[in-house]
Amino acid sequence: MPAKKPQQWDREVDVIVMGTGGAALVSAILAHDQGAKVLIIEKAEQIGGTTAFSGGVPWVPMNRYMKEAGIEDSREESLRYAKRLTGGKEPDPELIETFIDNGHKMIDYLYEHTPVRFSIPKGYPEYYATLPGGKPTGGRSLDPMPFDMNQIGEWAYKVRNNPAFPPLTLEEGGAIGGIDFAKIAERMENNIVTMGRSLIASLFKAVLDRGIETLTGTPGKELILNDTGEVIGLVAEQGDSMLNIGARKGVILASGGFEWNRELVKAFLKAEVTHPLSPAGNDGDGLVMAMEAGAALANMSEAWWYPAMQDPTFEYEDRVLNQLGGGRMGPNSIIVNRHGRRFVHEGVTYNDMPKAFYEYDPVALEWPNEPPVWMIFDQQLKDRTMIVTMMPGEDAPDWVDRSDNLRDLAAKIGVDPDGLERTVARWNDNVRQGADPDFGRGTTFFENLGGGGGSAEANLGTIEQAPFYALPVYAGTLGTNGGPRINADGQVISLRGKPIPGLYAAGNASMGIMGQAYASAGGTLGPGMTMGYLAGIAAGQTAPRDI
Repeated sequence: MPAKKPQQWDREVDVIVMGTGGAALVSAILAHDQGAKVLIIEKAEQIGGTTAFSGGVPWVPMNRYMKEAGIEDSREESLRYAKRLTGGKEPDPELIETFIDNGHKMIDYLYEHTPVRFSIPKGYPEYYATLPGGKPTGGRSLDPMPFDMNQIGEWAYKVRNNPAFPPLTLEEGGAIGGIDFAKIAERMENNIVTMGRSLIASLFKAVLDRGIETLTGTPGKELILNDTGEVIGLVAEQGDSMLNIGARKGVILASGGFEWNRELVKAFLKAEVTHPLSPAGNDGDGLVMAMEAGAALANMSEAWWYPAMQDPTFEYEDRVLNQLGGGRMGPNSIIVNRHGRRFVHEGVTYNDMPKAFYEYDPVALEWPNEPPVWMIFDQQLKDRTMIVTMMPGEDAPDWVDRSDNLRDLAAKIGVDPDGLERTVARWNDNVRQGADPDFGRGTTFFENLGGGGGSAEANLGTIEQAPFYALPVYAGTLGTNGGPRINADGQVISLRGKPIPGLYAAGNASMGIMGQAYASAGGTLGPGMTMGYLAGIAAGQTAPRDI
C-alpha cells in the first residue's frame, strides 16, 4: 500500500524523477527548465540504466537532422507508417499522434539547450522501409555523436557500460562488432564514448549544468499519498535509512521495466523471459508503486523481444552476458525447434522473430517452439561471419556443439535427428531452387538491411559443409513495454479513468504507446524520451501544492 504523509519530511523538492535512463533525464531537464526544483533518485550505483547499455538511438520522425540532410518527411507519412505497424492494437491511438507531433520538438529542445548531438547513420534505413510511409534512406533513427566523458568529471565512472559495444557509433559498426582497432584505442585512451553511453553522458552534463541533484544507490520504495489520493512524495531507501521525500509538483516514474522480476513476468507476459538483455535491476519498482496508487495498466503482455544468445565465458556483473547478434540471418543457417523443424523466418526483426516462440499446438498440447531453440549452421557461415563472440578463422570454442554429421549433432543438443535431417535436406533443395517457400527467406527488408533488402543471393545458402554447428537461442528481451496507462502529458491514469494527481510515468516504466510494434532502431527510446519530455513540462508547470 502507498505510504501516508509523514509528520516531517526528510527532503522537500518540487519534482522527483525515479531513474536515470533517457526518458528520466529528459524529464528532469524539462521539469527544471519550467522552474521546478528537481531531485533524481537512482536504484543502482551506476547511472544510465537500459539506455546507457543500449545503442542510444532514438527513432523520431521529422527530426531536424533529416531536414539538414535533405530527407523529406511528413506527419502523414509518419502516421501511415506507425499505424500500419501497430495495426490498431496500440493502447491509445491519440498518443501515437502525440509522439509524432512532439518527438521532433524534443530533439530540437535538446539541440538548443543541452550538449546532446546526433547524426543520421549512413546506410541504415528503417526496418520496414518498404511499407507505406517507410524511409529506405533512413533518417528517423538518430546516432548519438561521440562525447568526451571528461566533461562530467567523476560522474564519468558511474555511467553504465555495455562490455560488448566498442566505442564506435552505430554507423561505424558499434552495435555489430565494429573492429576499427585504431579508433577504438584512441577513444578509450581519451575517454570518448558513443552510443548509449554518449547519450546518457551528454544528457547528464545538462543535468549537472543545471545543478540538479542525483542520488545513486537510492531506490524508490513507496509513493506517499495524501488523504485525497494525490501523490505528494515517495519513500526511498538509502543505506540503512528510509527517506521521506516530499514532492510539491509531482513524481515521475522512469525507472525501467520489469523483465528481471520473475513473479511479474509470470503474472503478465505471455511467456517466461529467461534471458533479459538489459542490465539487472529492472524489477518493476515503478510498476508496483503505480499499481499500489491505483493505476490502470496497458500493454502488459508485451516486451521488446530479442532472440538472445550467449558465450558462457563472457560475464558482466557476475552474470553470463546475454548478447545481441549471433549470425542468425546468415545464409548458411536456420533455426529449428526440438522436433528439428523450422518454425519462423529467421531473418525478420529481432522484435518480431521471438513472437513465434509462443505458438501453442492444441493437438499435441505443447509449445513446440519454447526456447531454447537452435541455430544450425555449417562451416561456410563459420568461415565468414562473426557469431556471438566467435571470429572467422578462429577455432570454435568448447561451448559450441559441433559434429561432422547432422544426426550426431542432433543427439548432442536433444533435437529429433530425423526431423533435423529432413529439415536441412528440404532447406538445401529449396536454396538450390532459389526460394524459401516455407517462410520466405530472402524476401523481407530487414534481413539485408544494408544491402537494399532481402534476396536469394544474400540470404539463401546451403548447410552442407561439415562440421555442422548448433547454438542455443533463448527468450530474450531488451525490456518490457507494459505499465501504467498515461495520457498526453505523461500523467498516470487511474482505474477509474482519471489522472492520478502528482503521478507521471515515461519510458519502459509506462505503457508502450506503440503497442507491440517496434518501428525501427530506437523504437523504444524515441517514444520514451518524448513522453519524458512531455511529462517533465507538465510536472514542472504544475502549481505547487501544500504538502
